[in-house]
Amino acid sequence: MKLRMQITKDRDIRFISHLEYVRTIERAIRRAKLPAAYSEGFNPHLKFSLASALGVGVVSYTEFVEIELAEPMEVELAAKALDKALPRGIRVLAADAVANNTAALMAEAAGASYVVTLPFAEDISEAVATYNAAEELLFKKAAPKRKEKFKEIDVKFYIPKIAVEQKDGKTSFAFECKITPTGSMKAVDLLNALNEAYVLNLPVEMADIERHTLYKVNKYGKKLPMLNKDAFKM
Repeated sequence: MKLRMQITKDRDIRFISHLEYVRTIERAIRRAKLPAAYSEGFNPHLKFSLASALGVGVVSYTEFVEIELAEPMEVELAAKALDKALPRGIRVLAADAVANNTAALMAEAAGASYVVTLPFAEDISEAVATYNAAEELLFKKAAPKRKEKFKEIDVKFYIPKIAVEQKDGKTSFAFECKITPTGSMKAVDLLNALNEAYVLNLPVEMADIERHTLYKVNKYGKKLPMLNKDAFKM
């Protein structure tokens, strides 16, 4: 039996690293005394995983953790126990049981939606229209682990369209971003690509980034939630 839970990375802890986020959840699983399964071997570890890595500084209301159990446990009790054991900044929002042969979280996650807000008042409607009409937008992003040090990506492949709202001296971008087996794209890279392609002056370092949904896609291309509609809600 596996437990799949929707959790958060709230504003209070948005600057911790993904590794520390994972370690915090692992410690909470132990404190909650969930009957979690362990791997075999010389150095056994808890069998749990997250859907996708979240960048430092990004707030999320839609992270997912999947925990393999050594013995069955009622979903509601497990969700409440883990929520109580988690520190400030991480909450359990919903939970469900999934079969052991269900595809891994990382394999199921196919896309996410974001809202990015920054202090910027200049009219960018023309740039947004040009972006949405473009077939591709190539952008070179830093890739320190690669021999070439840079990786060229097609921004439009990951983020086909963006919607923009400008109000009270702020600009908000809303968009969906694909997640593929070979990677995805960061919101800051989208902003940097827009600055470069359309000679904008978006203050990327001041961006407030929120991930709102994470979803999977069936063989027909239909978006589906990561949890069933009858999942337990906190």
